[in-house]
Amino acid sequence: MKKIKKKIYAASIGLGFGLLHAKVFKQNKFTQLVCVNDFNNKKKKLAMFLKTEFVMNADEIFKNKKINLLSIASFDNYHFEHLSKAIKNGKNILIEKPLCQNYNQFSKLKKIIKNKKILLTSNFVLRYHPKFKKVKELIMKNIIGKIYSIEGEYNYGRLDKLTKGWRGKIPFYSIVQGGGIHVIDLMKWLTNSSPVKAISVGNNISTKRSSFKFNDNNIALLTFRNGVIGKVTSNFSCVMPHNHYLKIYGKKGTIEVNLDKIILYKSRSNKSKPTLIKYKKNKDYKKELLNSFINCIKNNKKNYNPNLQDIFSSIATCFAIDKSIKSKKWEKIV
Repeated sequence: MKKIKKKIYAASIGLGFGLLHAKVFKQNKFTQLVCVNDFNNKKKKLAMFLKTEFVMNADEIFKNKKINLLSIASFDNYHFEHLSKAIKNGKNILIEKPLCQNYNQFSKLKKIIKNKKILLTSNFVLRYHPKFKKVKELIMKNIIGKIYSIEGEYNYGRLDKLTKGWRGKIPFYSIVQGGGIHVIDLMKWLTNSSPVKAISVGNNISTKRSSFKFNDNNIALLTFRNGVIGKVTSNFSCVMPHNHYLKIYGKKGTIEVNLDKIILYKSRSNKSKPTLIKYKKNKDYKKELLNSFINCIKNNKKNYNPNLQDIFSSIATCFAIDKSIKSKKWEKIV
């Protein structure tokens, strides 16, 4: 891919979380926001706020040869269609999770992106959260030694978004693909390894009488290539604030991430006290991933974070977890 000497011309599809992406495009000195698109015409006022054009038909964006960076933040069931068109038209892409919704779509995407000279990443923003960056730092310094087990929870705590929002209205919604994938990606990043097998169970006790017809709670076990075992919970029905909980077990210590706290255990003794690890908070961490990606496009770098293989591995893990619920057996991650 040739180095881009002029500004990067960007667009955003979907003005939910995509509004933040559009704002970054406005603020970053290397990008120029060309236009935005959303299914809801009432969001034209957001385009006015951004001082940019509102495009009624997303195809205008895909066909616009000037646009070389695209944020895709449409509803999950449109991701495959929008991503396919963006790849075929040679756009660099940031896509909200999930990449797509099933194995068939995944197989097609891998074929059409092959040999394309574009960069593609997904919005796994937890890699850029200061508390998880601090955890990564502790692991890299060998503070807890060799990791042998890792547990994570994606506790959504926003049940109305399932029962009243778009998630309950589209043909299929997976809480693993839409939420648990963040924890799966964190596990992959922190262990420096990829899951190879998965088995899971799920239920919908909390939303059974609502319009949401899919599981709202899931627990999965994973085995990793390097021997680590993992447990990931996707709990969208929990009665608690939105949070991400982690426990990383190493031969020399244990790290627990509970709400905004990082707790380090270095002893098995009841008399010893764990250490509360301090870290510098950053409210703008969600912008960091996109700004970093823009910098990679600008400077023709391919070592962006997360990269294409990270994204492929995480979504393949989700598919294996969802498949395991029906098969009730361990599923290989392919």
